[in-house]
Amino acid sequence: MDEKNINISKSEEELLEIMENRSHITAEQLHHLKEDEECLQACTDLAEVVIEMQKEQNMLAVDVRKELADFRNKHSKNNRRKYTRILWASVTGVAATVVIILVLRAMMISSQPEIIKVFQADHIAQEVTLQVNDEKEIKPLKEVVESLSSSSTAQLSSKEIDYSHALLQTEVKEVGKQKVQIHRLSIPRGETFKVVLSEGTEVFLNSDSRLAYPTVFKGKERVVSLEGEAYFKVAKDTEHPFIVKSGNLQVRVLGTEFNVRSYSPTDVRVTLITGKVAVSDTCGVHSVEMRPGQSAQLSSNGTLVVDEVDIESFLYWKEGFFYFDDVALVDMMKEIGRWYNIDIEFRSSKIMDLRMHFFANRHQDIFHLIELLNRMERVHAYFETGKLVIE
Repeated sequence: MDEKNINISKSEEELLEIMENRSHITAEQLHHLKEDEECLQACTDLAEVVIEMQKEQNMLAVDVRKELADFRNKHSKNNRRKYTRILWASVTGVAATVVIILVLRAMMISSQPEIIKVFQADHIAQEVTLQVNDEKEIKPLKEVVESLSSSSTAQLSSKEIDYSHALLQTEVKEVGKQKVQIHRLSIPRGETFKVVLSEGTEVFLNSDSRLAYPTVFKGKERVVSLEGEAYFKVAKDTEHPFIVKSGNLQVRVLGTEFNVRSYSPTDVRVTLITGKVAVSDTCGVHSVEMRPGQSAQLSSNGTLVVDEVDIESFLYWKEGFFYFDDVALVDMMKEIGRWYNIDIEFRSSKIMDLRMHFFANRHQDIFHLIELLNRMERVHAYFETGKLVIE
């Protein structure tokens, strides 16, 4: 056969060069070949040819399986260079070539892809629940509202609970005599919910969020607590400031609209839509007044950092959409996992910090979202045994 007509790939050429100079192979060369998929196929083909040839010539005197087992055992103990010299000193000729090939094949086959779990599904029943005062039992919202002693305490619909009618039906002078309950409302993953508080403030709760509030506000301040994310449209009352406590921050307003995101106690972001708010840490050491279009959060050193932002990006969730603008892929997938209540796994850490721009309807099923992700051609997403895999 004419040598000019023989096409040898770079991977095959590198493998043949190592075989010819097997006494000088290094751990770096082994690692490089292990990462080469084309080399794996070349190893497979060469191994079969060499072994068959040596069976006929009865030259394979070395116990290859034993050598391979010893190599892998010592290789796992980070003693590559020392054992490489011992291995190649103890085997010669074609048998050494076979060991190289089998070692490379074994290393490739045994190497497992990265599995990085970034979000875990919650397998308990997903429904809106309400806890009254400090009662241990947490019940479905509808069941609690129906059992309340006064039918006028709250009015419930499919996606809203309204306490304002109770106050309207009560004489102002009688408010001080009312027995106040603390309600803790929990919204499951994959749902949103609206609460109208007794004085008319509207709170739109995102999925996997919890709001604690009194059935009637008393005293000089209107105070609520939040875990998760909510959009507040505060009823104006100059004599009674409205305060939201969330994680390591609190927001103080008189009447305005703003968004609070607090899925982690140490990662709370306040975004002002209209009006003016004062944001401070819970210790009162740091505080800042915000203007519309600004977003504030507490930095790692305890100071408040204020940025100019696109407020529209903080409103899309309320309208039923995912909207991510220059967001890390891992953060985007956590948000998607929270909405669909699904495990999220990455198969490569290298893509987790990719900056993403993505828009989708949250009310479409998960398979539609996977299709949109794959159309971007930056990652490969697929559904596998109850989890969403990204690679």
